[in-house]
Amino acid sequence: MTTTGAEQTTDVLMLANVLEKLRTRAGLTADRLRSDRTGLAAPLRELVAGRHFAGHADAVPAEAVVALVADCVRERLHGSQRLVADVMLALELHAEALSEAFGDRLQRSLYKSALGRRRETLLANWHELHDALEYPRSAAPSDRALRGSIELDVLQELAGQLIRADDPPAGRSTKLTLHRTSVPETSAAGRVIIVGGAVMDVKFRIKGLPPPETSTEAHGFERSPGGKGLTQAVAAARLGLKTSLIAAVADDAFGEEIMHYVENKGVDSSLIKRVRRSQTPFTGVLEQEMGDSIAINWRNQNEVCIEARDIDERYDELAAADVLLLTFEVPRDVVQHTLEVVHRVPVRRPLVIVTPGQPYSDKGISWDAFPRIDYLIAHAWELASFAPPAPAPFDPDPIARSLLVFGLDTLCLLVNGGCTIYSKAFDEPFSVPSIPSIYKEASAARDAFCAALATRLIDNDRRFTDEVAVWAAAAMSCAASDFPLPDPMPDRKRVDELLARSHLRPC
Repeated sequence: MTTTGAEQTTDVLMLANVLEKLRTRAGLTADRLRSDRTGLAAPLRELVAGRHFAGHADAVPAEAVVALVADCVRERLHGSQRLVADVMLALELHAEALSEAFGDRLQRSLYKSALGRRRETLLANWHELHDALEYPRSAAPSDRALRGSIELDVLQELAGQLIRADDPPAGRSTKLTLHRTSVPETSAAGRVIIVGGAVMDVKFRIKGLPPPETSTEAHGFERSPGGKGLTQAVAAARLGLKTSLIAAVADDAFGEEIMHYVENKGVDSSLIKRVRRSQTPFTGVLEQEMGDSIAINWRNQNEVCIEARDIDERYDELAAADVLLLTFEVPRDVVQHTLEVVHRVPVRRPLVIVTPGQPYSDKGISWDAFPRIDYLIAHAWELASFAPPAPAPFDPDPIARSLLVFGLDTLCLLVNGGCTIYSKAFDEPFSVPSIPSIYKEASAARDAFCAALATRLIDNDRRFTDEVAVWAAAAMSCAASDFPLPDPMPDRKRVDELLARSHLRPC
């Protein structure tokens, strides 16, 4: 990379453009750089390679790239510029000082959230942040000014300083210090992304449904974050997978509660879309003693929903995933667009696991979508939308077989805590029996099955076998058995122990 004259100006603009793209979502993180398959961060890697490492830029550790940028922001930018660069790239340079001044909640919004939320927090606390950091006060900018000029000017200044920083300031060592805690590349068993819903659940536990025009007393009440997408993400994280959730979340108090819940469960929230001035969707659940339940959904999709462009903006993360879990909680056109986007990945695309509940009320997804689905995890009644009108009783078997003809790779049909597998990997369907439980299959049991299926496919180098199906069914049985507990999702040890006791085998 050149460093003089007109060529330097071109290099600055090019590097500023790289930083502009890397500010989105969770910002500039080592995890994001490790998963970059587009070469976006190549100019930054070249800077580090030329300055601190012998060898090719591709061999530069992702942590070293983050450290180079962090050192430059810390040493060569000042005041508002330093604060804006730190927040836009989520470098966490001021994290300790701000935590002492304001507590952890502001720090999470300032660094752990998506870019839009970071901007909003920065603007809302502009003067307070400057005072806490003892930076000279400046007039608080508008959102338009921050997005349209200030951020770009700061990133351009940072790009210029990065290029000119061949020699460290006086008294500084050229050795990079890794200021952020990063997860080693080998620590995660696999990377999973879930596209689905994140809502608030309100559960009433009752002995039985009351007759019309009467009422009954609930013997239990619970309000907690829910949704198939969120629950599958929590289940996958519980099984040790590196898990990210793509969902839309309102910016009201319930939305904040959802965000904190996701983060506390070990799920990456950086891909979640925050929707301003909106109300959190709710699901009302009537839960009976043995696990039967009835749900009423208020999705508020006119305000809070994932759109096709949101999927496009998250292509890099999707392309780097081992498995994609996709639910019908997002609009039908977004489901079909997500399937198309994932199949654009040129090398080793993610495996796709789809949950079709709640089925769309007017019609199902296009038949053209089924060749893009690797695993469909469904209840028998959810296949009814694919059945032709007929006076005969509904039979899921011919529908299941026709889905394979139309291109679906594998259908896992969940029945009474067990499952029947229709798959191109086997000549005939086979059944995995259920493990006895006093509780019927709870609503979260299928989510445990999906997460466990993803886990075992990653463990088994993407090969689907009867053992993979058995392990996933055992995880579903664990979740059903533990359904009364606040957190029924099993870890790997719990699933293995249940299998060892039950001697479960396909038949």
